[in-house]
Amino acid sequence: MIEQTNQAKLTHLYQQTLNVLWAVALICLPFTSFPLLVNLTGAVVAPLAAIPIGLLIILWFIPYVLKRGSLPREITPLLIFILIVLLGCALAYFLEIPGFKGRSIIDQELRALVTLVIGLAFFLVFSTWPRDEAHLIATYRWLNISGLIIVTWTFIEAYYIFFQDYQYPNWMLTIQEWLVVQTPNFMFRGRRVMGFTYEASWFAHQMIILYIPLWLASTYQRTSAFKFRFLRLSVENILLCLGVALFFLASPRIGLISFLLVIVFIFIKLNLSLIRRLVAFISHSRLFKNLPSRAPLRVSATILITLLLLVGYVLLLIGVIFFASRYDYRMELLVTDPPTWLEIKGFLTLDETVLLSLAHRLVFLERMVYWFTGWHIFNDYPWLGVGLGNAGFFAIKQTPAIGWASYEVRSILFYWPQLPNTKNFWVRLLAETGLVGFSVFFAWLVTLFNSARLTLKSNKSRLVIFAFMGQLSLIALLGEGFSIDSFAMPYYWVAAGLIASAGYVYRKQLRSSPQLP
Repeated sequence: MIEQTNQAKLTHLYQQTLNVLWAVALICLPFTSFPLLVNLTGAVVAPLAAIPIGLLIILWFIPYVLKRGSLPREITPLLIFILIVLLGCALAYFLEIPGFKGRSIIDQELRALVTLVIGLAFFLVFSTWPRDEAHLIATYRWLNISGLIIVTWTFIEAYYIFFQDYQYPNWMLTIQEWLVVQTPNFMFRGRRVMGFTYEASWFAHQMIILYIPLWLASTYQRTSAFKFRFLRLSVENILLCLGVALFFLASPRIGLISFLLVIVFIFIKLNLSLIRRLVAFISHSRLFKNLPSRAPLRVSATILITLLLLVGYVLLLIGVIFFASRYDYRMELLVTDPPTWLEIKGFLTLDETVLLSLAHRLVFLERMVYWFTGWHIFNDYPWLGVGLGNAGFFAIKQTPAIGWASYEVRSILFYWPQLPNTKNFWVRLLAETGLVGFSVFFAWLVTLFNSARLTLKSNKSRLVIFAFMGQLSLIALLGEGFSIDSFAMPYYWVAAGLIASAGYVYRKQLRSSPQLP
């Protein structure tokens, strides 16, 4: 009897420990570069949440797998991708890879594989730990709390940027020093908020990949994790407004494209329903009751309404660009010196000379140089790439000629100790894993999107929220992939894991209750 009591206490303590670690992991998500991990790994992508996630892998996930715990079916393409990565890394030793900065192939591949393992760890835990609706509800609540923390901190930061000329109080600088490594000149960063991230673009990335989709999905579904209301507004409604405002204060460029992709996706969902209703209203109007056939009327009405909505979206896009141009000098160049028609044609046809020239004029040259460097590598090694982490070895050979005129590019090539990278997730996949790896990884994203679409049929609001949030995150990732190229950035892995988890719970409910929709 005593042994059973002690066993029950130990089991309870174990479960409570796991619950605490899960809550800590969610609270720590906004911190991208924890100083201790940065010092240990030498990498600036060192999320604080990796510590509790690592402990959950050891204390829970490994025993869970050993007990034959089930994994979500969405993991299958990802495992195939990992096998392709390992094959590409092995075959890289048979390629003529030039030496550069005294780095070895095995060192670069191991560092890159570690980042992939970190991302995989986030996906595995987030796709298996919330294994029922109760766990998803708790996850929903803790994600909102972590979002509330980052929004509160960043608004304080914005106050000192815009009203106190960067004169941060000592307590704020101390907390910042303890929790996150930031760019050396973070106090003079052009009036851009950064939150608890290494740089402003990372803050925009975490907001548009995770938090804004969560709050958009909650607002769209009219669901909240809390009973609190302010003027009939839920916590998620308020956080959405504040989060979007802070997102724009980070002055994103690629992030702005990601945001617009998300908004267009939501508008398409709304407008398909709106168009159907308007067409039905017009076709049944008394004004057209004498028409012999209403089919041409419905077609004409659909075309007219669609064109009007498209015009509205174009005007909205122009308004967003003009608004952003008032706070970011680089966006201002897009307004004061817009691309010519010939440059637009070259852009649409991916003319390298035109793209590099346009990027130079819009103060975007370095990024475009990195992208074309990776693209040239892919052209030479199209099937399996040069192996994960090895693209930097080819930088001297493949850098476009105009890149040598850039001080930043020359510094990265000759003075910085680390190898250059492509600064583009999609180009990196092509250069380092080839068309095969890129196709399988993209197939994994499509699998996740379809899984989320199935879960949207659930009558459980929390499952629907995570499914819709996941769709928005994947849409945003299409744009963010042109800005972030690290596997260790956890936010898209978190979104992918929550899609898989919600899908697993929904399919389990379907099996137990076939009458569910």
